[in-house]
Amino acid sequence: MKKKNFILKCVGILFILFSFLYNHYILLRLVFLLLGIGLFFFFSHFSNKKKILYSLVCIVCSFFMDSLLVKYLNRIPIYSYEIKSSEEFSTYNSFFYRMYDCNGQLIYDALYKKNYMCTLDLPEKNVNSLLAQIVNNFSEFHNKFIHVEGKISGISGSESISMQTFETSENSINGQVNFSDTITLKIINNGKLEKTENLKIYDTVHIIGRIDKIRKNGQNKEIVMEDAKIISQNNFHNYDIKAIESKTCDSELKLLSKANDYTYYSNCLNSIYVTYDEENRYELGYVLTDQRMTFDMLIKDLEKEENEVGELYKQDTFHLIKCKNSNTVIIGNKKLNLDTKYCENFNIEPNESSETSNLESE
Repeated sequence: MKKKNFILKCVGILFILFSFLYNHYILLRLVFLLLGIGLFFFFSHFSNKKKILYSLVCIVCSFFMDSLLVKYLNRIPIYSYEIKSSEEFSTYNSFFYRMYDCNGQLIYDALYKKNYMCTLDLPEKNVNSLLAQIVNNFSEFHNKFIHVEGKISGISGSESISMQTFETSENSINGQVNFSDTITLKIINNGKLEKTENLKIYDTVHIIGRIDKIRKNGQNKEIVMEDAKIISQNNFHNYDIKAIESKTCDSELKLLSKANDYTYYSNCLNSIYVTYDEENRYELGYVLTDQRMTFDMLIKDLEKEENEVGELYKQDTFHLIKCKNSNTVIIGNKKLNLDTKYCENFNIEPNESSETSNLESE
């Protein structure tokens, strides 16, 4: 009998050692650990009360030992459950911490305080198709990290940002779309969400975050996303500028914008558009005022001529003059040149409230 008990206690020790040495996530590790502790103490010479007490103490000690190994040796935890968000990304969730598994790279997160920590990207899902899928099958998405792409529909100070399904039209400008408030994705900003200071309504963003819960607001639904990270926003560095010439042309200058100490006017042009991608087309005056376009960006890679009056920059659809006696910029059709006398009239800046300036070229 003693020999049998000794063998079973040794088996229990082997089960415990296996649980700690095997560094892959399987539920069998936890089963073997608890079974090993049970075998070791059940076949010991202690009384039944002490067997139960010592077993419980050993389980608690094993949890803290497991936690230390996780934190300091980057081991995959035994006391955890895995939530697999993609083939390459998982989280191991324990009582007081979680581990991000970024395709084999383990990142420790004490008390669930860190947002998405991986540099690893996740499969991209468009907000227009994703929100309905989450509502219809919430259990499939619950607590998983999702990469969602869409437009900002609302900003609540520093507390949260929102995204909704939307429709675009061929003639939409300045990023504007028509939002539907039937389902809203609310991304909570817990003080760790970066890159939010320059966000504006209608901006396109890519966000990775954890789907936490669904709330009802009357007939509408709100999906709450936590632990989010903005991985990219509108790319305002790649753009195409196109001017559309007016059918009629006179000497009148139309005020476009005042920004960054520059005053911009247009002449003989019906409109000037800045296109970033298929869904993001803006009026030039809008992005200049919004400071997403600067003078240096406007003249980037353009052919340049100059004289004592100003600098002329040539583009395929427009010409631009920067006056030397003031920070005045005039954008006109391809007939605009340095022979015009506009700059001579800008020794004194015009009144900021005036919408147009009837300045006759000499």
